[in-house]
Amino acid sequence: MKNYKTIAKTADYLKEIKKSKFTVHLAQTNSEAEANDFIEKIRTQESGATHNCFAFIVQENVLIERMSDDGEPSGTAGSPILNVLQQQGLENVTAVVTRYFGGIKLGAGGLIRAYSSTTAEGIKEIGLVENRLQQGYQLNIPYHMYDKFENYAKNEKIILENKQFSTDVSVEVYFDLFNETEELQKMVDSFQNQIKYEKTDQEFKQIPIEAN
Repeated sequence: MKNYKTIAKTADYLKEIKKSKFTVHLAQTNSEAEANDFIEKIRTQESGATHNCFAFIVQENVLIERMSDDGEPSGTAGSPILNVLQQQGLENVTAVVTRYFGGIKLGAGGLIRAYSSTTAEGIKEIGLVENRLQQGYQLNIPYHMYDKFENYAKNEKIILENKQFSTDVSVEVYFDLFNETEELQKMVDSFQNQIKYEKTDQEFKQIPIEAN
């Protein structure tokens, strides 16, 4: 499976437009079944809403894209939501936009802007991550060098996992596949070959994407 970009977490974002309340519910969904489950959850949770429109993009051998206007005029809700997900280059994500009608009609153009802007602003508020396949390493670091190593890891944006303190300090780290050898050697050289390491498993890790 390739690296891909998605939302950072499951979350909601509310926006009011001409007295109508629009809430985008966003979730990471790794299959069509997960997407449908999330949609049904929101429909149940927001059963009193005027509309629960949605779109999702998931990767299951092939890319699957679905959308629904849920009673809004054709092309004014599901398609704008899906367009935002596509323009952001997201995968394995579902967006359900709930609308509570406030009494003022928005027209087709207004609805398109409302659904797309609510989705886009929600994604910006929540933030994005890239799911990257990385190679894991188990490190053993001399205890007296660990403070220096922590500073090094912070500066190099290396995430330290499963820390265990004993005579030495044991941690797990992950490197991108395209530069793991260089990064590992750089780290070992920086500590005069006193860090011992062992290759472990490859895993997908979620790396925050900094906003432009």
